[in-house]
Amino acid sequence: TSFQGLAQIQIAKRRIEENVTVTYEQALASVLPIVRAMDAHTVSLASVSGDILARDVFADRNIPPFPRVAMDGYAVIWTGREVEKPYRVVGTVNPGGAWNGDAADSDCIKIMTGAMVPPPFDTVIQVELAKAAPDGTIRFTDPVKRGENIAREGEDVREGAVLIPAGTLLSPHHVAILSSVGQWAVPVYKRPSVAVLATGSELVEPWETAQGPMIRNSNSHFLLAALKELGFAEIRYLGIAPDDRERIVSKILEGLDCDFLLLSGGVSVGDVDIVPDCLNACGVRKILHKVAVKPGKPIFVGESPGGGIVIGLPGNPVAVMVHFHMFIRPLLLKASGATEYLPKPILLPLARSAANKSGGKKFTIARLESDGGETRVAEIPSHGSGDFVSACRADGVFEIPLGTVQLPAGHFVRFYPIWGNFLSNEG
Repeated sequence: TSFQGLAQIQIAKRRIEENVTVTYEQALASVLPIVRAMDAHTVSLASVSGDILARDVFADRNIPPFPRVAMDGYAVIWTGREVEKPYRVVGTVNPGGAWNGDAADSDCIKIMTGAMVPPPFDTVIQVELAKAAPDGTIRFTDPVKRGENIAREGEDVREGAVLIPAGTLLSPHHVAILSSVGQWAVPVYKRPSVAVLATGSELVEPWETAQGPMIRNSNSHFLLAALKELGFAEIRYLGIAPDDRERIVSKILEGLDCDFLLLSGGVSVGDVDIVPDCLNACGVRKILHKVAVKPGKPIFVGESPGGGIVIGLPGNPVAVMVHFHMFIRPLLLKASGATEYLPKPILLPLARSAANKSGGKKFTIARLESDGGETRVAEIPSHGSGDFVSACRADGVFEIPLGTVQLPAGHFVRFYPIWGNFLSNEG
């Protein structure tokens, strides 16, 4: 796979040098190698969810750390004749408690779920199979196997095993593991700083009145919200720069202080699409410009003089939404120390046929539908990459491969659940 990755990088470099549009895969392959993880620091367990682990977490003892009862019942010394005789109850053990003493094979202790099974007992008979006699003894109704209803010490994990590898994006279920091994101070990677800039003389802010040809700036505020959701805190919003070379250059220079600069608008080939020239004037080295993908073909990626990553997105909102998740998010996660950062698809059948007139790879907005117990991918009708209202009804996107014109209903596609929470109003 490393050979394939190197080949992708070499192909991408050659195509970029020839000023030829590269594929989505080649674009990622040309940028990912220059992204480096940030330094590590320590945060408290309470605030670690959403961060990326900087060092392996090991089991500090066996899990379970003792023979643990799996359900309420009676602990016995197994003989295989448990239904043939009465048992004398010689004690009770609750979780966190202990019992010490001698026991015969006709003795038992009452024991609760989660408690430690004391020696010499080796089997637990569930309480539903026990009947109390008037003299206080217990009789069991069904035979059991030796060791039944006991989780053996270390059967889940042995002491010293890696529980969470470095580079893992931590979620609440990881917090449970960290807690169980006493990892209160957690080493995680710092997040890179990110600057966000919108360009375009037609833009006003959401709190301003939009009249005539003016439109409100949705792209920047989507990016700010998406960065926050991803766990980024050091975010600098640079506002809106009109289509004026001097003012765009000024804003770019301000943004180049950050590890990442995300721009929207002005990267295509129109008369006012001057952002690539402005970036060049600021010393940004072009890595690529134009990717064979829809939406968002005129993506620009460069490297700042200080080693930061600069990404210019087209002004169409759907292109910004899609490529934040499919292109920018992998770069941000790798810079944050993640070892897994590429979007992971799910193979699902199409509900209806889907077309691709672009010739390049197409990421089509879609929603998941359930019919007769089967989940299918349904394309959401859209008026193009400016139709962000339709995009907001989507669970994610599915991929129509490069060069594919039509996919029939039932064809299995790679679906990326980049927006969906997979909630339902069905009972």
